[in-house]
Amino acid sequence: MKVFWPKQIIHFLGISRVIKIIVHSFHCIYFQGLILLSIITGKTSVMYAKPKMFFGFLLVLSMFLFSFSCNKEETIVIVPADGYDWPAQDRAYWPTDGWQTATLEDYAIDPIKMEKANQFAKNDPLARALLVVKDGYIVYENYYGDGAVDASTNLWSVTKSFSSALVGILMDRNIIGSSDQLMAELMPAYPEFNAISLQHVLTMTTGLSWNEEGPLWVQWIFSDDWVAAALARGQVRAPGEQFYYSSGNSHFLMALVDHKTGEAPGKLAKEQLFDPMGIPFEVLDPPIIYDRWEEYMLPLEQSWRKDPNGIECASFGLYLTARDMAKFGYLYLNKGQWEGRQLLS
Repeated sequence: MKVFWPKQIIHFLGISRVIKIIVHSFHCIYFQGLILLSIITGKTSVMYAKPKMFFGFLLVLSMFLFSFSCNKEETIVIVPADGYDWPAQDRAYWPTDGWQTATLEDYAIDPIKMEKANQFAKNDPLARALLVVKDGYIVYENYYGDGAVDASTNLWSVTKSFSSALVGILMDRNIIGSSDQLMAELMPAYPEFNAISLQHVLTMTTGLSWNEEGPLWVQWIFSDDWVAAALARGQVRAPGEQFYYSSGNSHFLMALVDHKTGEAPGKLAKEQLFDPMGIPFEVLDPPIIYDRWEEYMLPLEQSWRKDPNGIECASFGLYLTARDMAKFGYLYLNKGQWEGRQLLS
């Protein structure tokens, strides 16, 4: 990975585009910057400062940062050529049957900073849990609102990480040979994929038109076939040309898992991920039939909502606890290994 210095960026993009990007960036971070300026000066009155004052501060800050970089001719290597060392997988214990705990002091974690994080979460109406795991031990845990140690919650877009993990399992089994394969070849029932490859789907660069919210989103949710409905939105860019966030893309992955295995993706997740890690999980069988979007909001135990064709929702609808989610992160931290077994490669 390389870091490009300002004059290289200007050469590549052109001065006019760089100026537009800077102005847009200043606009986007205006209120966050007021908070930063307030912290730096220690004056809450800065929060009500005039825009001219704030933009002056940003301009000085930008010139200061650029002054350190404009004379640099060489790029900086952020990641070493041979990568970073992964933590050893020789663990004192595995949290399959439950997490063990330790104190912040055991790992020299500043309790004052931890309390700041706690207050931040407490003031967020959407926050449900704050969990910190260090070297396999929970060193901090707190819950907010409807959250509780045994309370599951809709993971929303974090669900997408589990969806892509299932595709990884299929590739480990050689059910899918390469991410370069065309989706139309992997799922012949949908020739509308045309030149879209699995790699395009995984990286959200399919080029398909999409709306992530509003009436068109709800219309998609209540269509008979989520894959066909997403493809019917049409192509606005060539595959691979640009990233565009899309839950439709994510659902292609779950439909692919269902098509290639002939079984519910949730069943595969239970057998290959959840059961080995000691995560309670039930496959919804039969699936719940929804008449209104609000019904998707109702709480569930650890399970996974399905689309009208009985395929687990790839972009939302997975319900787990905070401790369950920590196990999934711990799996990746350990390079896909869990208690002597390679769940993901």
